[in-house]
Amino acid sequence: MPRNKISNRLLAILSVAAASLVLLVVATALNPPATTGSIYSNMYIHGIPVGGLTPDEAHAALMQIFQPSLDTVAITFSHEGQTITQRTYKDLGIQLDFSDAISSAIQYSNRRNLPSRIARMLGRPAKITEPPTLRMNQEKITSQLQYIAKEVQTPATNAGFSYNNGQITITPEASGLSVDTETAISSLNQLISTLSGGNVEMQTSTLPPVFTTADMQFTVSNMSSFSTPITTGTHDPRVRNIQRASDRIHNQMLYPGEVFSASALIGSHLPGNEYEAAIVLVRGEPVEDIGGGICQVVTTLYNAILLAELTVVQRHNHSARVSYADYGFDATIAGDYYDLKFKNNTPHPILIVSQLSYNNLTVTIHGKDDRPPNRSLQFSSRRVDVIPPEPYKEVIDQDLPPGERVVILESQMGYRYEVFKHIFIDGQEVEEIKINTSSYRPLQGIISIGASE
Repeated sequence: MPRNKISNRLLAILSVAAASLVLLVVATALNPPATTGSIYSNMYIHGIPVGGLTPDEAHAALMQIFQPSLDTVAITFSHEGQTITQRTYKDLGIQLDFSDAISSAIQYSNRRNLPSRIARMLGRPAKITEPPTLRMNQEKITSQLQYIAKEVQTPATNAGFSYNNGQITITPEASGLSVDTETAISSLNQLISTLSGGNVEMQTSTLPPVFTTADMQFTVSNMSSFSTPITTGTHDPRVRNIQRASDRIHNQMLYPGEVFSASALIGSHLPGNEYEAAIVLVRGEPVEDIGGGICQVVTTLYNAILLAELTVVQRHNHSARVSYADYGFDATIAGDYYDLKFKNNTPHPILIVSQLSYNNLTVTIHGKDDRPPNRSLQFSSRRVDVIPPEPYKEVIDQDLPPGERVVILESQMGYRYEVFKHIFIDGQEVEEIKINTSSYRPLQGIISIGASE
């Protein structure tokens, strides 16, 4: 065949190719791919027009249409056939997520093949029906379930002792209920996966007590007892504070290994304490403050602890000596930073009994005293340092005659004391143990001076 001659068939093929090329150029010119980040103008996701929107705008539009109906789906939580409460999907933080559908829409909008471009050029609608996924806040779901579980679960109650009318009686134990939150979460997730409501049964198991009545079958002894004097009557707010604090530690059980915190039980910083304003020591000076008097309860308890030889975990002394205890034998609490803590180092439960009478406060520790009868204790304190105060502070008093000087606050020396425990066997001292070191600040005195003319 001569080279300058072209068959009709080849001419036809080239004509079609040329026409296709022209059509592609026209399609590209008239309907280029969508701008990056936007959706094709005639796009629908689940029947909702999202053309021209960014992915975030499209997601917001879809959520506005579909999320409200999901928010109202309710799940009932029950226990043994009884309804506890209800939570909606909104309460549980469950939301639809159209990210996959929107991603498909973006991919279609940016597709460069000829059929897609022709379809976009002709303005044909594109429909995405890819189902949404669920966005679940597991932290919120777990938090809600734990809150609901509190309506069902009950702690086990250990057997213990109670002091009433001079008698110690055994208080029986009681089993508790423990909620299986993991099973509840699994059941809840199954319901959520179907986008439907329903019921979640809160399954429980018995929670046995650690100490039973059988563990209380021993002779309860008076391990220690200590008293401090009460010098005023119930008209004094300080005495009323002492009564309130005493009531809070009375009949408190402490099981083996447990640590008792006076601040956590009787602290004036606690809500609803009902303490009144009374005199307290602040940096050695008497001032009026809420809860004045509760440190006498703490001090009395501290001395009973020493006599019972329980383990002192934390103790702080006052800034100056108090009237109801010797140097080194006082204890104070303040806020949640100064505390009196002690540990039950015995193998048996102990009971704290605190009683306020007309002229004294007495704290007694009851338990099983395994100490041999020929063993006895004594405590002593030794002054190891004297800290002089600053010279008297002088203040001008316009009401005094010129040059007259009046002491309105006496200076006080500061001291450092060490407290020792002495152990005796058959009346003979066998050991001396240092218990604490207590530092008491000196107090600067104040003198008023009449103004000179």
